[in-house]
Amino acid sequence: MRILKAEITGFGKYHEQSFAFHPQNQLLFGHNEIGKSTLYQFIAAILFGFSKKTAKKKDYTPKNGAAYGGKLWLALEPFGEVIVERYRQVDRGRAKVHVAGQTVDEQWLAQHLQPLNRALFFDVFTFQQEQLTQIDKLEENELHQALISLGISGSQKMLQQVAQYETINQQQYKPRGQKLPLNQALKQLEKLQKTIAEKESEESRIQQQYQQIAQLQEQIQDLRHQYQALNDAYQENQQQLSHWGLYEEWQQMAPADTLADPQQVQAIKQFYQQYQQLTEEIRKKEAELDQLEQGKESDKYFFYLDHEHQINHLLQQQVTMARLADREAAANQQETVAITELNRLIEKRQWSRESPPLVTASIHEQTTRLLQERVQLEELEKRMRHLEEKAQPLQDTAARLEQQHPQLIGRKPVSRPLWPLGIVGGLVAVIGIFLPSPWRWLALGAGIAAIIGSILPLMKAAPNKQQGIKQEWQTVLMQLDLLGEELAQLENEQQQKQQQISRAHQALTPFFGDLPVENWQSYLFAYDEDVASYQAYSQQRKQAYQERQAVTEELAPFEEQFRPYAEWLPLQNKTLLEKAAMLQKFHEEMQTIKLSRLQQPSTLLAQQLTRTRNERDQLFAQASALLQQQGLDHPAEISLWLKQWEAAQRTQQRAEELAGMLTSIYPKPVTQAELLQQKDQIKQQQTQLQAQMQQLTEHKQRLELEAAASQKNGTLNQLYQEESELKAVIEELAVAWGSRQLAASILTDVTTELSEQQLPQLLSAASTYFEQLSNGRYQKILLENGLLVAANASETFSIIDLSTGTKDQLIMALRFGYLALQKNHPLCPIIIDDGWLHYDSVRKERFAALLKEFGQSYQVICLSSDQEMVSYYQKYQQPIQDLSKGSERFG
Repeated sequence: MRILKAEITGFGKYHEQSFAFHPQNQLLFGHNEIGKSTLYQFIAAILFGFSKKTAKKKDYTPKNGAAYGGKLWLALEPFGEVIVERYRQVDRGRAKVHVAGQTVDEQWLAQHLQPLNRALFFDVFTFQQEQLTQIDKLEENELHQALISLGISGSQKMLQQVAQYETINQQQYKPRGQKLPLNQALKQLEKLQKTIAEKESEESRIQQQYQQIAQLQEQIQDLRHQYQALNDAYQENQQQLSHWGLYEEWQQMAPADTLADPQQVQAIKQFYQQYQQLTEEIRKKEAELDQLEQGKESDKYFFYLDHEHQINHLLQQQVTMARLADREAAANQQETVAITELNRLIEKRQWSRESPPLVTASIHEQTTRLLQERVQLEELEKRMRHLEEKAQPLQDTAARLEQQHPQLIGRKPVSRPLWPLGIVGGLVAVIGIFLPSPWRWLALGAGIAAIIGSILPLMKAAPNKQQGIKQEWQTVLMQLDLLGEELAQLENEQQQKQQQISRAHQALTPFFGDLPVENWQSYLFAYDEDVASYQAYSQQRKQAYQERQAVTEELAPFEEQFRPYAEWLPLQNKTLLEKAAMLQKFHEEMQTIKLSRLQQPSTLLAQQLTRTRNERDQLFAQASALLQQQGLDHPAEISLWLKQWEAAQRTQQRAEELAGMLTSIYPKPVTQAELLQQKDQIKQQQTQLQAQMQQLTEHKQRLELEAAASQKNGTLNQLYQEESELKAVIEELAVAWGSRQLAASILTDVTTELSEQQLPQLLSAASTYFEQLSNGRYQKILLENGLLVAANASETFSIIDLSTGTKDQLIMALRFGYLALQKNHPLCPIIIDDGWLHYDSVRKERFAALLKEFGQSYQVICLSSDQEMVSYYQKYQQPIQDLSKGSERFG
C-alpha cells in the first residue's frame, strides 16, 4: 500500500488543505507547531478511525466548526487507486471507500488492509523518538518477545491478543453451543425461514392489491400531467386575455400602404413652399388691384375667385361629411353607456386605478386546494377515530393480562391455588416428628406426599402456561405499538394538514373578509362575472373611443379644408354640417356677384397678376406628375397629405412594435370570444380531472388501508426485513468471529516465524543497517550468552555501554531489519516523526542515506523540523516539501 494524496477538510489546525506524496522517499519539512504530527495523526484517523476523546490525548476537532475529517488516496494492490473518506459527523465516523467506481464500507477496507491494523501501524511502520528508548538490555528470551513486540504489535501485545481473540470467540460461538449469541441467531433464522415459507402462500392476494395500487398511482400521475398541461394552457389563455387590448389595436391597424420615398416627400415640400410664395404674391397683387377698384365687396369676391375650385370640390363632399357625423354621434352614445356601467361596477366593488380587478386564477386554485385539504383532514380524523376504536379492545386485553399475570412484567406473582395442600403437608410432617412409631413415619410420609402433590402440578404446568400467556401479551403489545405508530403518524399528518389549512385561510382572508368558507366559491364566481363585465365594458369603451378617434381623423381633412374660409365666414364653434351650409350660402352669393360684374379693361397690375398666376400654374404643371404619384390633385391637399404621411409613418412604427411584442403570444389569429370559450373549457376540464383524481386517490387509499390491515400481524415484507436484519446480525457476528480466528492464526504464525525461524535473518539484516548507520564503527549485532551485544572487528559491547544515540541506531537497525524481510510485500508506508534527536551530523547523514536506499522498496514519509536533515535530502537529491510555504487549498 502507498499513500498518494491527503485532502483535509478539517483536522486540528488544517482546514481545506491537501498534500501530495511521492511514491518513494520524501521529506516534509516545517518548524515546530506547524502541524507535522497533525498530518501523521490525520493519516492514522482516516485509515483506522477517530480516536476517542480522553484527557491524555490531544483533540483534533476543528475549532472553526468545519467538518471533522477528510479523504485519503491510496494505491492498493490489486485494485489500483482507492479513496478513503471519513467524517466524524457522517455515519458515526465510519469510512466510505471508493474503489473501481463502487462505494464500499470500512469493513472492506479493514479486510483488504489485513494484517495491517492500528497497532501494527503505530508500533511497526511509524517511528517516534519515545519508541526507540524502550529497550535497555535484553536476554535471549526477552529478545524473542521484543522482536515480536517491535515488529508486530508493540509492548508484547501479540501473544495477549491471540488469547483475547480465542476467549472472545468461545463466548460468541461453539459448534454444540445453545445459548451463545451466534448459535441463538442461527436457530432464530431457521425458525423465521419456516414462518416466511408459510406466509408466502398468502402473498398472492396482497400482491394483486399492490398491483392495483401501482396501476392507480400511474393513472393518478397521468391525470396530474394532464392537469399540469391544462394549467399551462390556462396560463397561456390568461396571458392572451391580459394582452387583448394591444392585440386588438394591432389587428385594427390596416396593412400600411407603401409610404412615399423621403426624397419625394422633400420635393413635394419644396414645391408646396414655392407654390405658397406665389399664392401670397398673387394675394398681394389682388389687394392692390382691389384698392384701385374700390368696389363692392371686392375682397370677398377676389377671395372667392381664388378658391372657387376648392369650394366646389368641398361642397360636393357634404354627403360624406353627414355620414361621418352620424358615426361620431353613435360612438359618443356607446362610450357614454360603457362609462356609466363601468362607474356602477367600480362603485359596487370599490375598484380604482390603484386597486384594479384582480385576476382570480390563483385564488380559484388556492380556494379549491383549501376545500380539498379540508376534505382530506376530515378523512384523516375518520381514520384516527377508526384506529382509536380498533386499539381500545387491544388495550383492554393488555390490561386484563397484566392484571391477571403481573409476573410477566415484574410484579409479585399471585399464590398458586394448591398452596394450602403444601402447608397442611408441612404441618403434618412437623407434628409427626413428635409422634411415636409407627405413627411418626405415617405422618412424615403423608406430609411429604402432600408437599410433593402441591408442587408437582405447578412445576409441570407453569412453564407452558406462562410461555403461552407471555406470547399472547407480547402479541397484544406489538399490535398496540403498530397502532400507536400509525396513529402518531396520522396525528402528525393531521397537524401538518391543519397548519396548511390555517396558512391557506390566512392567505385568502384579505380577499374574502369575514365571509364563511362555504360561500367562497359562489362569491368568487360572482366576482368573476363582474370582472368579465368590467373587461367587456372597458373593451366597449375602448372600441367607442377608437371609433370616435377614427371619425375625428377622417373629419380632420374636412376641418382643414374649411380653415381658409374662417376669415370671411363666421365658422367658429360650428359643426361640420353647419360650416358646409354657411359655405354653400357664401358660394351662392359669390356666384350672383360674378354674374353681375362686367369684364374690366386690363391694367398693368392685372397683367402682372396674370403672369404670376400663370407662373403658379406652370409650377403646378411641372409638379403634377409627382403629385399624381401620391394621389394629390391640388396643392391645397399637400398640407393634409403631409400630416397623413407622418401619421402613417407613426402607425407603421407602432405596428412593428406590437408585432414584435405579440407575435409569440398570439401565434395564430383568434377572437376574444374564442379565448373566453377556451378559458371556460379549460376550467371545466380541470374540474373534471380534479374529480377523477380525487376518486382514484380515495380508491387507492382504501386499497392501501386494506393491504395494511392484512399485514398488521406481520407482513411478508416485515418478515423479509427481519430475515435480512437477522442475516446481517449473523453475518456481522460470523465475520467478527472469523476475523478474530484469522487474526489469531496470523499472529501465532508470525510469532513463530519471527521468534524461531527469522531471528538469524533478522540479526543479519539488522547488522547491515547498524553498520551503515554507525558509519562502520559497529559491524554486527550478536547474541552472546542470551544477551544482545554490538560488535566491531576487535571487540563486543553490551547495550548498557552504548551511547544514547548508538542505542537509538541499534533499535532502528532492528526495526529496519524486520521491514527489510517484508520488503517484497510492503503493507504500509514508513512514517518517521523526528526519530533522530540523539544523532550527530554524521549519524544523520548516514540515516538519510539509509532512507534513500529504503525508498526503493517502501514509501518513506519523513516529518521533521531539522534543517540539517533538509541539507542531506538535498545532497542525495530526494524530494522535499516545505510545509511553511503552505499546502494546496482545494476549497
